[in-house]
Amino acid sequence: MAKQSSVLGNIFGFFNVLFAIAGVAVIILAIILHVHVSNVQEFENAGGVVVLYVIGFITLAISFLGAYGAFRQVKWMLVMFLVLMCFGCLILIRIAVVLAVFQQKVNPTIEEELSKLPPLDNTSEDFQQIVNRFQENMQCCGVFNGYKDWELHVPLSCDCPSEDDRGAMDVCVALPQNTYMSFLFQPEGSRRMVYSQSCGPLFLNLVMNGYNGVMGFFFGLTTLTVLGIVLSSCLIAQINRKRNAGAVLAPTLVFTTPGPMKYNQLVNEPYH
Repeated sequence: MAKQSSVLGNIFGFFNVLFAIAGVAVIILAIILHVHVSNVQEFENAGGVVVLYVIGFITLAISFLGAYGAFRQVKWMLVMFLVLMCFGCLILIRIAVVLAVFQQKVNPTIEEELSKLPPLDNTSEDFQQIVNRFQENMQCCGVFNGYKDWELHVPLSCDCPSEDDRGAMDVCVALPQNTYMSFLFQPEGSRRMVYSQSCGPLFLNLVMNGYNGVMGFFFGLTTLTVLGIVLSSCLIAQINRKRNAGAVLAPTLVFTTPGPMKYNQLVNEPYH
């Protein structure tokens, strides 16, 4: 029994380590999104980041509660851990199911919103900076129509870097002569070359990869909570069995009312 208890405790401890790592991962993700969001919009408008912070710290607190309760064999801590895990499992299942249901609607929704954008050279400077940074990193230009999404003011972030990349990779296209800066700073007899790949499909692909990663994370976290429910239930049952066994094996004192004392009469037999 002691060996089984040790094995179960080790498994439960390993589970709490995994659960704590998941909490730290959520907090790191929240920090990354916080830094990104702070460069785009006000933090108060990013309610999802706050939710991630709350989930991460609650996960860490629950893992500490379970680990300490198992180490000290504190039943009420394990019971509280079990209740919180059941409650959290229900929430995570709902989130994971909602993410799975809306998975097929993510790309069409984002594509529709991107198609409503005005010409990129008429958008705000902050938005143009974001688009320029994305174009430089992903080697693309425009949203869905290439350089045409910039109308007559195509930024330098759309330019192909060198002559070698233009011919070998076949990823560039020449700007028409009527495009602003299409001929400025270009050698005589040459035309300005920009990336032919639109950024919209690349952006949608990144969004879907991130969405699938988040959905997989929530499904994995749900699996961890189910495992925590099973392990904590086993530990609680084990503590109950130990206490019941101790109650049965405890020595009992039986008091009896003494009756009248009996005397034996000694008779001297005659000596022969």
